[in-house]
Amino acid sequence: MSSLVIEDVSDRDGVIVVRARTAAGLVTCPRCGSLTGQVHGYYGRTVADVPADGRPVVVRVRGRRMRCPCLDCPVQTFREQVPGLLDRYQRRTVRLAGQAGEVVRR
Repeated sequence: MSSLVIEDVSDRDGVIVVRARTAAGLVTCPRCGSLTGQVHGYYGRTVADVPADGRPVVVRVRGRRMRCPCLDCPVQTFREQVPGLLDRYQRRTVRLAGQAGEVVRR
């Protein structure tokens, strides 16, 4: 979770809830490769993570929707990705998906 800033950790009814946001800084446009720091808005994602101490863990991430500075780019806005932690469209972290894959292979 090094690319995230942890804002809060709480225990709600036996579930560990981690609230985090993406760190400020420049992001590369996935289409044209231009660097941008222009924030267009924000979005939220809730994903499951590896259990801790036998309790489920949920990570609530607040990400940024960025604006591409290149006028010729077909992508006007895009969601900032969290590499190594979240894959596109997934509802669980890369760590949890890896563990689930190992269990299925056995």
